[in-house]
Amino acid sequence: MAFSIAVVGTGYWGRNHLRTLAALHTEGLLDRLIVCDVDEARAREMAEEFGCDWHTDALALKERFNINAATIATPTPQHAPLAIALMQQGVDVLVEKPLAMNEVEAEEIVAAAAANERLLMVGHLFRHHASIREACEMIARGELGPILHIESDRLSVRAPRPDIGVIAALGIHDMDICCDLLGDTTPVSVTATALPSDEDGIEDHAVIHLRFPKGTGGNPRGVPCVLTVSWRSRIQGKVRDLRIIGRDASLHIDYLDHGGFWVHRHPGNAHGQQWGGFDAAPRDRVELPLGEPSLTAELRRFIHASKGFTDEPLLTSGAVGVAGVRLVEAALASAASGSSVAFSQQAD
Repeated sequence: MAFSIAVVGTGYWGRNHLRTLAALHTEGLLDRLIVCDVDEARAREMAEEFGCDWHTDALALKERFNINAATIATPTPQHAPLAIALMQQGVDVLVEKPLAMNEVEAEEIVAAAAANERLLMVGHLFRHHASIREACEMIARGELGPILHIESDRLSVRAPRPDIGVIAALGIHDMDICCDLLGDTTPVSVTATALPSDEDGIEDHAVIHLRFPKGTGGNPRGVPCVLTVSWRSRIQGKVRDLRIIGRDASLHIDYLDHGGFWVHRHPGNAHGQQWGGFDAAPRDRVELPLGEPSLTAELRRFIHASKGFTDEPLLTSGAVGVAGVRLVEAALASAASGSSVAFSQQAD
């Protein structure tokens, strides 16, 4: 049976969806691609560039093109109404992160997926990064020893968004990846400091601290994580850097590198000359020859699941999306109050 998919929204990330799906169309993974935007000129322009069909009304896509699936890459306030309406029409959806503006809306989307027996995936694409998947396995096997802490920098330069700040736009990725790396464990507390942008109510720089329960990652004290996210990176520019520090070895992952990552060995936290002395520990490259861009891997998985080609658990289910929204709400609440939020208590 022919498989048709639509991209709803043609902003920066929607265009990336369209470009990636056009390449998967060339592979033969889908039969028809449609771009949808309320701006007719923009929809026509994108359709011409990528050789696909176009439309301006997302809620008419099922009737007009008999679509099987859609990706939603609109501004966040539109995620819930669009996702729910499309699933009610029998369409599988992948919703960009954050899943919704708040936890209530996110839960409504998940409930709609269950009620209509539709596939729901959320755009936490870095769970599909080959290096992250390998890092998760290495941690689970104990190859790094107890995890002492995790650090992350996700930096860029851009004007503030009008709908969400840097915590929901960038920090959500790193908070979610920390949970993923530590066996999908929930942190016990979230603490954040955020700096205001020129856009009222929108932060453009934040430092987020997560603390995970005792015993997480093999660490009897629990694992602390320090995450920096910013749209003010005027010195370093674009940075996508993750550092996982273990007792016996540490990992350095550059999300922009899809071919592998670095392992620094220091067994038993050794500081001897052969382990780097008081400099960086010696490193080895882990090559991942089958690694592909995270968005490609995510959209390929979405199409396979929508077609019924796989029954493996989703890496980015609706539950993951809800958890991501809760983490964002906790970080924003902490930044507003100037104190830690006991995150695990929010679910009670």
